[in-house]
Amino acid sequence: MSMWDWLFGKDEKMQQASTMTGGQSELLEKLLGQMSGGGTGMEYLQNILSGDTSQFEQPLMRQFHQQTIPGLAQRFSGAGAGAQSSSAFQQALGGAGAGLSENLGALRGNLQMQAANTMQGTLGNLLGQRSFPNIFRPSSPGIFGSMMPGIGSGIGTGGTMGILKLLGLL
Repeated sequence: MSMWDWLFGKDEKMQQASTMTGGQSELLEKLLGQMSGGGTGMEYLQNILSGDTSQFEQPLMRQFHQQTIPGLAQRFSGAGAGAQSSSAFQQALGGAGAGLSENLGALRGNLQMQAANTMQGTLGNLLGQRSFPNIFRPSSPGIFGSMMPGIGSGIGTGGTMGILKLLGLL
């Protein structure tokens, strides 16, 4: 409270005060900044939501190229000369590729749903709470405002002598 307010009082007013701790406020600012500019956590979620799931797809693609295709080729090479150029080999390879494509699509969908839920939950928790409620601050009369009724009654009953008595000067 300022010296002026202490002496002369202050008017009532409405003001907003944060209900967040310093750490919560800092976290919210960081998350909002990352959403607009890019930080590791939110950037990661945004990449997944935009369809960039390559870091999850690469191991499946590598497994397909290093294990599935050679396994099919080996199975058909035992069937005799020209078996790898047969329609049966092409169908088996096409079926394996379709299965890979379905698995990647399901993986992508699950990752995007998890990322959306994570982002919604994190931001919903932070933004869902009312962080700046309105607070009523009542007026205060101050020292002189408190003395005015006494001074007024002193003037009304005894004039200058009443004021001096009230102030303890007589």
